[in-house]
Amino acid sequence: MKEIKINRYVIIMIMCIGSSALYFLPYLRWTFYDSLLAAVNLSTSQFAATLSIYGLSSMIFYAPGGYLADKFSPKRLLSIAFLLTGLLGFWYATYPSFVIQMVIFFLWGAIATAFFWSSMLKIAKSLGDSTEQGRMFGVLEGSRGLLDMCIAFVFLFFFSKVANEIAGITGILIGDSILCLVASVLVWIFISDHVTGSIGEIKIRDIGRVLKMPSVWILSLVVLSCYSIYITSTYLTPYMTEMLKLSASVAAGLAIVRSYFFMFVGGPIGGFVADKTGSIPRVIIVCFIIIIVALTGFVVLPASPDVAVLAIILMLLCIAGVCGMRGIYFAPLDQCKVPHHLSGTAIGVISVIGFTPDIFMNTIAGTLLENYPGADGYRYLFIVSLALAAMGFVAAFVLNQHVKKLHKTDKTKFQEAEPS
Repeated sequence: MKEIKINRYVIIMIMCIGSSALYFLPYLRWTFYDSLLAAVNLSTSQFAATLSIYGLSSMIFYAPGGYLADKFSPKRLLSIAFLLTGLLGFWYATYPSFVIQMVIFFLWGAIATAFFWSSMLKIAKSLGDSTEQGRMFGVLEGSRGLLDMCIAFVFLFFFSKVANEIAGITGILIGDSILCLVASVLVWIFISDHVTGSIGEIKIRDIGRVLKMPSVWILSLVVLSCYSIYITSTYLTPYMTEMLKLSASVAAGLAIVRSYFFMFVGGPIGGFVADKTGSIPRVIIVCFIIIIVALTGFVVLPASPDVAVLAIILMLLCIAGVCGMRGIYFAPLDQCKVPHHLSGTAIGVISVIGFTPDIFMNTIAGTLLENYPGADGYRYLFIVSLALAAMGFVAAFVLNQHVKKLHKTDKTKFQEAEPS
């Protein structure tokens, strides 16, 4: 354990380098939409289809990825994920046909969830004992946010110095693909197999055992609620410009703070507070209370420039609650007594349910904003988010009671086992 404690933050940083590079490729359009569209030579609908197939394959492979993380070495799975993602990145940089691009995005999604996601979280769980789970997951989330921001700005600087836009996009794709390969090598060198503990002990019948765990389903609802609100928060940017009449530059600045700064600081703070208090579920409950207060403000306040300052404060509160929770919502697995050799499978099951908002939340938001133009559409969207936050609060409360019950049972067994 001593070796792990010395190296664990280096291990987290290596995983975060690979994570940022792995996700930057399929989501490059978020930063360079028009330039990338011109480079890949697709229609707008085809361009959208590539990311849709990525999302579909990601959802399909969350659960199998959890099983693989328990069955095989997470270190090897991570290294393979970064290697294959980088190689596919080089292929994508040749701008092949639409069909080939669809294949590449499908494979990127499958690799991200089958080989990478659960393996990364299982390694993070292994880096700390039961009193450090919040800290490890929080630092992981914060470091991912920091590196996402750094990589985005480095590539943006490079792009600004290249005269030809398509050449700039090609350089970014190749550069990020190389970074994936570097991460693959770093994982192989610096992460030991013993970090993750026992592997290969899981059997097919253990999947049923995981599905019978109440904590898995409760945590699934917590993640689903939080992630739904996170997606909704992206609509605060057009809300600020359309309803509050903020300039595009101010709204963009607030979006950067929302997307990067709070992810960087929120995760670690939430994790350290959770470990300090000794109860991760209680911190999650507090985060949901903060979110509920903020969303209630958006529902009751008029969508007017007169309340712009208060709306910005409410937005920051909401994002603080979301990011503080996102860093730790997988951390309760240890307090819920999920066996370590089944933690990957549990993470996979939770992810399948918890990240389904990728499928429906944007559709709900788009439908509401289209059918109810203006302030009404946003208010209805905030009401939906508020209902989801209330559901998450209830789930977090039940989770807290469940953890208390488990600890009380353990304490009773310990006392009964003591010699009289």
